[in-house]
Amino acid sequence: MKKLFIKFKINTKKILLISFLFLISIILFFPEHILKLNKVNVLFKNLGFELNYIEVSGNKTVSKDDIIKKVVFKNCDNLFCVNLKQSKNEIEKNNWVKSAKLKYSLPSKLSIVIEEEKPTFLLKENKNITLLNLEGKKIQDIKIISKDYKNLLILSGDGVENKIFNLLNIFSVSTVLSENIKEATLVSSRRWSLKHSSNIIIELPEDNPSKAFYKIVELENKYGFLNERLKKIDLRISDRMIIQLKNKSELLKENDV
Repeated sequence: MKKLFIKFKINTKKILLISFLFLISIILFFPEHILKLNKVNVLFKNLGFELNYIEVSGNKTVSKDDIIKKVVFKNCDNLFCVNLKQSKNEIEKNNWVKSAKLKYSLPSKLSIVIEEEKPTFLLKENKNITLLNLEGKKIQDIKIISKDYKNLLILSGDGVENKIFNLLNIFSVSTVLSENIKEATLVSSRRWSLKHSSNIIIELPEDNPSKAFYKIVELENKYGFLNERLKKIDLRISDRMIIQLKNKSELLKENDV
């Protein structure tokens, strides 16, 4: 009798496993219209696969409601009616969303993990200000620069968002100096004009801008070159450096501030 009970228990487990695999095969391989059938939909829900909760994590700027609104269903409402691929595509249309990962968490939960874009630059175009990511992708237009974004590098100039890699290559010469550059303007789509945190303008040449940038690094390391008396450093001519000093009124004005 005991042997029969153990055998029956084992067979029951096998039946449940086979049934579960059969249901999964329906989800994966049957045409979508099969899943839309009311009887199939009810069956899944009766088996415990009713969608009861959508868990969203990783989002800070994008609201949970805005993400859930983008979830795409296949005209039915059990867990497996969620179209994961289409939902992912719809969610990632939001400029703040870098990537979205969706998965079924059996028996009744849908999990969505969001990776948001990280604002790295501020793009200034006339009076418009736009947040950009590291690759120059536009994230969002903003009206004012809040404290969250006040330390971001300000970019300007036609096509500057397409030249970010070039700028980062120049900055790789010195992390210390590049961290003190507050604005970078692309001039005539050819060269860079930089503004230091001490309001010094650094004009880089079109050719070998990294080499010119390194000259500033060397002078700063040796002599503390970037002081408050400097107004502009012009390195556009390869064999010379033209320095413009601030006049007394400019110095007094800055000291008053």
